[in-house]
Amino acid sequence: MKIKVIDPNTRNTTKWSGGQTRELFLYPPAGSYAERNFQFRISSATVETPESHFTPLPGVKRYLTPLSDGFYLKRNGSQWQYLKNGQVLCFSGDDDVYSRGVGRDLNLMLKGAHGEMHVLPAGESDLLPHTFIFLYCPCACKVGTTDVPDDSFLSVRPDRLHKLALSAPAVLFTIDL
Repeated sequence: MKIKVIDPNTRNTTKWSGGQTRELFLYPPAGSYAERNFQFRISSATVETPESHFTPLPGVKRYLTPLSDGFYLKRNGSQWQYLKNGQVLCFSGDDDVYSRGVGRDLNLMLKGAHGEMHVLPAGESDLLPHTFIFLYCPCACKVGTTDVPDDSFLSVRPDRLHKLALSAPAVLFTIDL
């Protein structure tokens, strides 16, 4: 299994209505989030206003997990729901979503790709091959035998079924085209 830390200096930061977004990965590389020309996008956003409205993304499947304590979310006029750190919410970019609370989150957006986002606990997890596998480590930890600093985004390439050993919780992204 090959593990590569993706250089944090390659992260593009932009503003959205409730804060800032750091793009961790966009595919294809020549794509553009602003033009909605992408198959998938992984990003981390800050929520800096007490109440915010998510950017509408018709036709995009979205995953979200808080990296801070958590957020209250209201989708399509329903009741407010609390999404705590460690929980992952999957929803449609067509949904009308409002958020209450400030903090930071992690996002996966799929448009023409299939994938999932999971929060993995410390310990061992099975890892199957996929077209793309990424791991976000919010705090410094060991991934297998590799030491990674906090706020690390990694590309992982297993050639067969592997056990992924983590010394701290991390977020796993598996994507197939």
